[in-house]
Amino acid sequence: MVKIVIDSGCDLSETMLARITAAQVISVPLVLTVDGQDYIDDDTLDVVEYLRITEQSPTGPTTAAPSPQSFLEAFAGEDSVFVVTLSSKLSASFESASLAARMRAEQFKDSLTHIFDSLSASVGEALVALKISELLDQQIAEREIIGRVENFISNMSTYFILDNFDTAVRTGRMHKTVATMAEFLHIKPICAGVDGEMKVIGKARNYSRALAQLVKMIKAQAVDFSERILAVSHVQSASKAEETVAYIMAEIPFKDCMITATRGLSSTYAARGGIILTF
Repeated sequence: MVKIVIDSGCDLSETMLARITAAQVISVPLVLTVDGQDYIDDDTLDVVEYLRITEQSPTGPTTAAPSPQSFLEAFAGEDSVFVVTLSSKLSASFESASLAARMRAEQFKDSLTHIFDSLSASVGEALVALKISELLDQQIAEREIIGRVENFISNMSTYFILDNFDTAVRTGRMHKTVATMAEFLHIKPICAGVDGEMKVIGKARNYSRALAQLVKMIKAQAVDFSERILAVSHVQSASKAEETVAYIMAEIPFKDCMITATRGLSSTYAARGGIILTF
């Protein structure tokens, strides 16, 4: 069976995972570190407790990409492997996976191993994995899948509305001046994934106004929404995510929608109350 290997930056709900029937899904965890203590971002991580610890930490968390060896172990066997990683602009996960793929090619010269740089995170990675599965279900040739998925990634949009920016600032993913202004003026920056990096594209006084502004931005895109799935992830804010999806779906005719909670990695950077949406 074909393998779809993801890193733990990918937030796949059980419902999403159930849609992937033509491939085996394997998650390779990142390592999250708080005050010298390592946490493996796998199914055993208690995200609620991890968030509590990070919020009380004087120094905050750091994260480390999986090692090439971790990816190589996930690739084990002669099956074709499609890999979906965090944006290469945000993590070294893509680099590690690429090195592992080169090592595997020396052992299994006739087996396909392709690494997709999602240029996104969280549910952005999830949509890429689902796209691969959809094409496998259609029995599209594996080599052709690569081109179709790369095209899908290039047309994908990812947005963030965050409540807390501490980790994003500490790790250089958001400029300190922007975060300071947001906190001082009580505004909500609207962020987007631009070429795989997080950029501020708007701001509003509260979440409702930020969401309304974001919807206007989305509507302005030349996109056939009836062919797109809206995927939303949240950091311990299920009701907020549900309200967000209800508002967007009432305004924009997406084909379908999905909601999931973030795992450890996305929870680290989006922080409690953070909302990530992709289509």
